[in-house]
Amino acid sequence: MPGYKIFEERYLNIYKEDGIAPNEIKIGLLDFLRELRGGAEGIPRLSSFMVVGIDEVLYLAEDREKISLSIHKILQSAATTLERKMVEVQISCKGKLFKADSFWLEYRMGKYPMDIIFGTPTRLEIRGLPVFATGFNLSS
Repeated sequence: MPGYKIFEERYLNIYKEDGIAPNEIKIGLLDFLRELRGGAEGIPRLSSFMVVGIDEVLYLAEDREKISLSIHKILQSAATTLERKMVEVQISCKGKLFKADSFWLEYRMGKYPMDIIFGTPTRLEIRGLPVFATGFNLSS
């Protein structure tokens, strides 16, 4: 299913023998957002990305809610194209992910809103490891 698969970096197979295989193209969050803003049409069909650095972006942001809304808006604007091109996107997080009434990331002693960006994803398991999945259409 095309969409975002969000998980903790520690579950990658480079750290855990039976872990999750990283997607082909590793890219930082800001570079990925730049690609999308430049026109997702340039992204090849059936490509697969592993996006890293969302924790650092949220950690360094002065206004986390504002930056989260900006990220959401850019991702949402590219939804149709990413869906049509059947792109796969992993979001790898250094911190710990939690889902209850909301979805958040704990990193460097802070709590960062992931639900503002991704809504309320579905919790899945890949090889017994927790992964949060949501489609590209992030409309609230």
